[in-house]
Amino acid sequence: MSAGNPVTAQALNARLGQAAVQMRQVMEAAADVFKVANKLGTAGLQAAGMDSATASDYVLRAGYLNTLTGVYYGTVQQGGSGGTGASTFDFDDGLTSVWGAQ
Repeated sequence: MSAGNPVTAQALNARLGQAAVQMRQVMEAAADVFKVANKLGTAGLQAAGMDSATASDYVLRAGYLNTLTGVYYGTVQQGGSGGTGASTFDFDDGLTSVWGAQ
């Protein structure tokens, strides 16, 4: 008998499901960060205590997160090169079957 957990279909499926649920949760959190940044804008972020440069940087980086969520939800094209071959795919929808009702 070897040490550690044996590789089983159940363990592999559980790991896949956990990773898919975690990805969904991260994408939801990233989308929420952008929604708040977009709603407040730099002026609102400054009112919350950020200086102008930090507020602008926050909005920029929240936009980066929003681009990633767009790829995940299939609203932003991915892949391709030089404007060719890019496509959209809704990863959220594609992974629903492995969430295990979570």
